[in-house]
Amino acid sequence: MTALILIGTALAALLGWLCSSPIRLAGAGAVLLIAHPVPVFALTVAAVLAVTTVAARMLHRSLREGGWWLVTVERPAFAVSRAAGVAS
Repeated sequence: MTALILIGTALAALLGWLCSSPIRLAGAGAVLLIAHPVPVFALTVAAVLAVTTVAARMLHRSLREGGWWLVTVERPAFAVSRAAGVAS
């Protein structure tokens, strides 16, 4: 059991070290792509499908709930100051 905990800790540390730098992460991805292209391609397809599905669900929910706008600006009504001007 101790060996499993140590191996898990070492793998977590290695993964954290790889992910802390985009260059290291890209290098690890390139090594995996060269060494094992089919699993990497399959995982890439699965990730693309998952992200596309989540984005489609978010878009559908947003449209169904009352419209979708790229930019929505809501400003409070301007208050009239005591000096008969508009206070911002």
